[in-house]
Amino acid sequence: MMKQNADERQALSSTASRDVETSLITRFARTTQPMEKALWYLFAGSRGGTNRVRIVRELGDRPRNANELADELAVDYNTITHHLDMLKEHNVVEPSDHDYGKLYFLTDQFEQHEETFEQIAQKVD
Repeated sequence: MMKQNADERQALSSTASRDVETSLITRFARTTQPMEKALWYLFAGSRGGTNRVRIVRELGDRPRNANELADELAVDYNTITHHLDMLKEHNVVEPSDHDYGKLYFLTDQFEQHEETFEQIAQKVD
């Protein structure tokens, strides 16, 4: 009887582990596809994709604020802030907590999809 209870506990534990693993895989699949779709939209499927690629590449070197990006890329400040807003909306960049001179960083989620970004960027360049 003790052996049967141990076997039942083992089976339940194994089932629970599989359920957790399936849940994690499903959650990963749900978060992966939307990011890839967003990257295609942002960089290849809409106007301004070339400038957004340039912005992401600059931020890949180091965090920058909108003024620095405008100067470095020779693009109007308002255009840069528009692109940063779009990139932020799609979880590609995140701003620092400061209002003045706010620095922008690439998100962890974006960095998990850098290979996809590079594939798209090659088609845009």
